[in-house]
Amino acid sequence: MNLEEVWRIREEDIYPAIFGGESRGIFVLRPELFQQRFGIAEVDPRWLFLGVFEHGPTPERPYWLYVTSGHSNPWEQEEGAYDPEGESGAGVEFILASTEQGDWAIRCLQNLLAFDLLLGAGHFGGRGPLGEGDRVPLRSPINGVEGCAVRNVVVLRTPLLPSDFTLPSGRVEFFTFVGMTDKELDFAKANGNEALIAKLASNGLFPVTDPRRQSVV
Repeated sequence: MNLEEVWRIREEDIYPAIFGGESRGIFVLRPELFQQRFGIAEVDPRWLFLGVFEHGPTPERPYWLYVTSGHSNPWEQEEGAYDPEGESGAGVEFILASTEQGDWAIRCLQNLLAFDLLLGAGHFGGRGPLGEGDRVPLRSPINGVEGCAVRNVVVLRTPLLPSDFTLPSGRVEFFTFVGMTDKELDFAKANGNEALIAKLASNGLFPVTDPRRQSVV
């Protein structure tokens, strides 16, 4: 078993089985993303093989899923020493669920994946990678449309979406990004993420992000 086979298993076997739906293939990270978004010109060349898959709705799932691939690549692990009980690569991949199809969702998840890669490489003051409960300001509308109120995300695990999978090189968790408005971000800071999630869920707005919605607080 080698890295290429682990990669193939994730993208050709596991993801289609878990997510289903039509897919347009992978949208890989580009060097200009790191330069234009984060002002960083030189990046690990392996990062440019990572990307985002789009999975269309299915009869069981009436919304779109956008999923990263490659963060769980066991780059630093010896091929003869893979441990299925350990973590594969970063041990995480990210999900963004959306009420609509859109290249904006691909770009958003690419930006968040790139941000996490840079965090893990120590580019932002030694802060560690994204984890459950982190709130991330996007500093612009999530879909790039003026007037869109959803301008932030929160990192969550949710039983309403796939939670993990196992590769020959180890276990991988899914973290889900859920959109928030500025007012909801302030509410979550003051009252906690669980209080906000309860409000979103009661309005049918969790865990699927609707970029066209208004604030619930």
